[in-house]
Amino acid sequence: MTMEERERIRALEVQIEHMAATVEHMSSKVDELHSMLMQARGARWALLAIAGLAGFLSGKVGAFVAAFLPR
Repeated sequence: MTMEERERIRALEVQIEHMAATVEHMSSKVDELHSMLMQARGARWALLAIAGLAGFLSGKVGAFVAAFLPR
């Protein structure tokens, strides 16, 4: 193996190390995005449940108030 070939191999090793670090960094970002998506999915269902409960309670309060208002 010539000196030039060794230098080329070393340059490739450096590039591979850099690419591995970049992929690892991107993987952590994807994991963060996935966890945020899962939290948003749970929050969506919680918000839907709260809105349904608020609609139900406002309907009952409206009926209760209407029953006691003089006509």
